[in-house]
Amino acid sequence: MDGKKKSPSVFEINLFYLVIAILVIFIGAYVQKKDIYSGLVITEYVLILLPTILYLKVRGYSLKRVLKLNKLSLKQGLLIPLIVLLSYPIGAFLNAIMALILSTFGELIPPPLPTPTSGGSFFIGLLVIALSPGICEEIMFRGMLMKAYDRKGVKNSIIFSAILFGVFHFNIQNLLGPIFLGVLFGYIVYKTNSIYSSILAHTTNNAIAWTLTYFIGKSGIDPSKAKEVGMQMPYTVQMALGALMLGGIALVTGTGAYFLIKALPKDKNSLLNEDVKIEKNETSEKSLLIQYSPIIGIAVIYVVITFKIIKMIQM
Repeated sequence: MDGKKKSPSVFEINLFYLVIAILVIFIGAYVQKKDIYSGLVITEYVLILLPTILYLKVRGYSLKRVLKLNKLSLKQGLLIPLIVLLSYPIGAFLNAIMALILSTFGELIPPPLPTPTSGGSFFIGLLVIALSPGICEEIMFRGMLMKAYDRKGVKNSIIFSAILFGVFHFNIQNLLGPIFLGVLFGYIVYKTNSIYSSILAHTTNNAIAWTLTYFIGKSGIDPSKAKEVGMQMPYTVQMALGALMLGGIALVTGTGAYFLIKALPKDKNSLLNEDVKIEKNETSEKSLLIQYSPIIGIAVIYVVITFKIIKMIQM
């Protein structure tokens, strides 16, 4: 044993989450508006990764223990990208469901990310949009945050961290997909007992999205013309048909992902082998209110942002 403390408390981590979220909402949004690429680098490495590492070091927590800095086997490393590839349509389907609901208010707002038009911009995007969030966000969420929630039990830890991960995007149009991915990444981390598994998974997911964006841009498809063709049917009907199609694909690929997840080798030290007991001194109503008080603040912020998005959709 190295004598260091095991992990942050739930209140600690929730307060940390609130502070980082506020930094991302205000400073992150500002620098990204100035320049999307440099802004994302600042957001991921300066506002998310750096505070996470510094906090753990200053507070005396073991980086290896908290972040699960353990090696992946070759088989795990090969299976994880395949699992993510087959799971990708599920996340897209869930986001399509939310898009369908929001389409009843008006036309959806397109994502602010740029479309790569050359090999150079595509490669830069892989580093900034795929790899950087894969490293920085996973160290915070599946590393520090999920470790703190261990004391609530493995299942609760996976679910709570996934919900907070989805909310962290602060975009109701992109909520359900990230929550699903958070659950998937969390389970993979617990099964492999390695943060590198979710870094690989997150990077793969973002790389798939970025690659699709690149090829759609290279295909020469004119979104405005596609929109004109779609005007022959109501906007909500278009969204419903798109969701239905994605649902069918997700059903097929999701089945394959399920079997690959079962085939993913489990680490001998995986907490899935024994569920962590909930600490009794943390279950009183007063204690719970204190622990989750920062999350109440996040909920208020999220609701305000959501109402603003809905108003923009209605315009």
